[in-house]
Amino acid sequence: MQRLMDRDLLTALVLFAVGGVAWNAAGDDVKNWIFPLLAIYLILGIAVALVARVVFAVIMEQAPDMIRLVREDRDIYSDVIIFFLIVLAYMFLMYGLGFWLASFLMLTLTSLHLTLDKTPRNVALAIVVPFATCVAAYFIFLRVFYVPFPKATWWAGLG
Repeated sequence: MQRLMDRDLLTALVLFAVGGVAWNAAGDDVKNWIFPLLAIYLILGIAVALVARVVFAVIMEQAPDMIRLVREDRDIYSDVIIFFLIVLAYMFLMYGLGFWLASFLMLTLTSLHLTLDKTPRNVALAIVVPFATCVAAYFIFLRVFYVPFPKATWWAGLG
């Protein structure tokens, strides 16, 4: 029973769940030809490799790499939870505000939260870098690769 708290096994189970949901959502559309399916296969391949690693550790009678919730790691876990909540909000807001504005907000909030030393220079960088990233991604994805993105549904004209 203790082996179920192994980091590799839990990560593999999460990857199997994510890969399974993504595989189920992938259709026969031409857009699903290479990138989404390749990403799904990569996720499932990593999950299989992690399970193989756990099985090998059991055969070799190695001690499992257990997840331990210690007081010193509380900041790390709170950062992960906050980032998870930001991503959930991003997924919801993307269709209302549009891909680009929601992406800018998500990247800015994440950068601001993860900036340890909140000096004026670091805060400015945490805003300028996401803006530059969104502008560069806009030109690369829309003007070079012609990738369609969700439009804003809450306000017409916001993209």
